[in-house]
Amino acid sequence: MSGDLILLDHIALHVTSLERSIRFYKDILQMEVFGPVNLGTLTASGQIINKAVSGRHVLLKGIINSISTRAIRDQYTDIALISPDGSGYCILLIEERTPETNQTKSIDGLTIFGFSCNLAPSVDMDILGWDLYQKEATFEWGDPESDGTLFSENVIHHSLYVRDPDGRTIELKTKDAPISAVAFSSGPDTITLHVTYPEKSRDFYTEKLDFSVDSDSGSSIPGKRYIWLKDKSGKKCILLLGRTTPDGNPVKTGGYGLDHFALKGTGIKGEKSGVCLDIRMNPDCLSEKTGSSYLGDPDGYWVECCQ
Repeated sequence: MSGDLILLDHIALHVTSLERSIRFYKDILQMEVFGPVNLGTLTASGQIINKAVSGRHVLLKGIINSISTRAIRDQYTDIALISPDGSGYCILLIEERTPETNQTKSIDGLTIFGFSCNLAPSVDMDILGWDLYQKEATFEWGDPESDGTLFSENVIHHSLYVRDPDGRTIELKTKDAPISAVAFSSGPDTITLHVTYPEKSRDFYTEKLDFSVDSDSGSSIPGKRYIWLKDKSGKKCILLLGRTTPDGNPVKTGGYGLDHFALKGTGIKGEKSGVCLDIRMNPDCLSEKTGSSYLGDPDGYWVECCQ
């Protein structure tokens, strides 16, 4: 470990419609957006292929055997960077299309459940709830640091759980934390992952990334299990959410939704590269190949270890 504090640097999410997701982050979460950007424009070779793609689809078919799968994929991938205040970018939205049909891939399966953001102290939760209702956003009130389905009358401050266009849950919570004066909220503070076997995932993150268990609901909640993981400073970072069917079998994770999430401060080196998108989260030097290493967890999620 390079230090006690591990931070969630950014989350990379696949989206069904980049245009629709950009509107959500701008209008509902009041965040700044850089993009959209086509990945094929980031390299010289990609720009050549991009001309073939934008000219006539048949031209691409004529040279498809001579270029890499990654280069082809880039031509059909558009991205956008999301920031709470226009400075640090912490969410990467990815829209991929299939080369054969140029149709957008639809998000499916149980991958990332969602994430949380800390609201600025000036935000009034009751007024925010009314604003979300006026904007016809999908949301509910719930106990903080859960999945939005629990509501206890004795909780003083409930969180707002907002659904993004692809059904992910974003917890908006009140917390005394340093936030930019111009920001409505922070970037992602914690991430919630669907996991098939909570024990296996717990062991992976505690043994490989040096997290420890903050709390474990065990079997106290029918059909669900929550395991909160914290770093050495005591800060919560990852919520593992396991689900079971009525007959007790685990609900298996999988599908298409989470590309990867990045942690800063782990001091861990993983593989040189993964199958996920490796993008430098900086509009001034937007490029692929960041030099980060990656780890794959038991459910196939990729964790970027930022240096």
